[in-house]
Amino acid sequence: MAASSEKSTGHKTTKHSDRALVIEARSIDYVPLSERHGRLLDQVTIWFPGGAQLLSLATGAIGIGLGLNLAWTLIGLLIGTILGTLPCAAHATQGPTLGLPQMVQSRPQFGRLGALFIWLMAIMVYWGYIVLGVNLLGATAEHLQLASFTPSGIIVGFLCIVLAAFGYRWLHAAQRYTAIIMLVILAIFALGIVFISGLPAEQIQLSGTFIFTPFLMVVVASLAYQLTWAFFVSDYSRYMPADTSSKSIIFCTASGLGVGVFSYMAVGAVGAALFPQQDILTALHNSGDLIISGFGAFLLIGGAIGLLTLSAMCVYGGALTLITAADSITTLSLTRALRIKAVLAIGISATIAGVLLPNDFIETTFYTVLTVLAYLMGPWTSVNLVDYFIVRKGRYSVMEIFNPNGMYGNWNWRGIMAYLIAFISMLPFMYLPFWQGPVAQYLDGIDFAFFVGIPVGAIAYWIFCRSLDLKAELALIASADKNLESSTQ
Repeated sequence: MAASSEKSTGHKTTKHSDRALVIEARSIDYVPLSERHGRLLDQVTIWFPGGAQLLSLATGAIGIGLGLNLAWTLIGLLIGTILGTLPCAAHATQGPTLGLPQMVQSRPQFGRLGALFIWLMAIMVYWGYIVLGVNLLGATAEHLQLASFTPSGIIVGFLCIVLAAFGYRWLHAAQRYTAIIMLVILAIFALGIVFISGLPAEQIQLSGTFIFTPFLMVVVASLAYQLTWAFFVSDYSRYMPADTSSKSIIFCTASGLGVGVFSYMAVGAVGAALFPQQDILTALHNSGDLIISGFGAFLLIGGAIGLLTLSAMCVYGGALTLITAADSITTLSLTRALRIKAVLAIGISATIAGVLLPNDFIETTFYTVLTVLAYLMGPWTSVNLVDYFIVRKGRYSVMEIFNPNGMYGNWNWRGIMAYLIAFISMLPFMYLPFWQGPVAQYLDGIDFAFFVGIPVGAIAYWIFCRSLDLKAELALIASADKNLESSTQ
């Protein structure tokens, strides 16, 4: 919280204005109404290039590798993208309402200490995406013969750290320019692919080509990929005006994220269908060259730029979550310097890991890593959204969220139990190289875990919250937050 809120929350920050400073000064503290800014279009441009990047290629190619044809792969990708985008985009409205980054909002559901596992899991997701980004961008630079793998990865990590250190405004600006680049590249690819006659007829035939198990795996993979973005959605909407329409911001976020992710997953699927024997980068390169000689390199470079800025967003979100976790153990002074230190810790460690991994890591391990991360976060998103939209209906005390002795407590059994029940309910349905649940084995590898765990977590949390005294809580909120704006200037 801001300097004058130290009495209420134990936090201490310096007065500042995001508009006047080049480097963002705020971290996980509340954004006062006087600093709110932005347009709904910003939510489209931040998420469209975030989805239209190289990691999406690997998800798009999964179906072709499993023996599914292009037509059914695209249908499966579309279904999974829609199913994953809707809950993910719903988190966007929490930013303008609360003026807080995403993960600190878990304190009311799980408690100040009870949410530590959730934050650790979120940090793993952020960190994992940065590692994958550094690794894939290094491999891409080597593929294009621009530079060798390790130096490229180090440069990528450095650029991510710089963007994340400058913060919210710089990341939004970078994504706006990247969105323009990606729109042009994708338009050329989409128009060009229509005139390509290289696709075998069986790749675009629907009748008699459906295979259920790989089709469901494609749906689950694209759903899982999309769900892992839920951890940082409101990080990039928290500066929006408080009166921003919930429906509008959800629609804009869903449009940007859904179209961006699906477009590059589709590009990956087309590349894999055209060149099934090649690795994903080579397949994409060659499919682009079929349209215009040399265009394949631009297709890769465009996706690389999108992945670079997404990785920077993950460094930023990971730093905010690291601060949130540390602040729950011991109250911190939420300064600019603290945020930059957290950015350095997340960025440097992930860069080192990314360059140490083999440069074919994305081809061999991506699906497993992606699925595990999504298994861990699925129950969280159901608990968080049910609490926000159904139980508390967006009514929280910002001051109490930061109060070590506040109304939300250190441990909230409702959120913790709902999460555990949801995760345990998923175990029989999971199908991974190191764990095959009995139901998944019986169904020959079909994975229904998400379709079980997410509703189970939501229902369990709703039932547990029936005993919550919301009237008393609302009275405390009114008292605690009556001087919120004046105390955060």
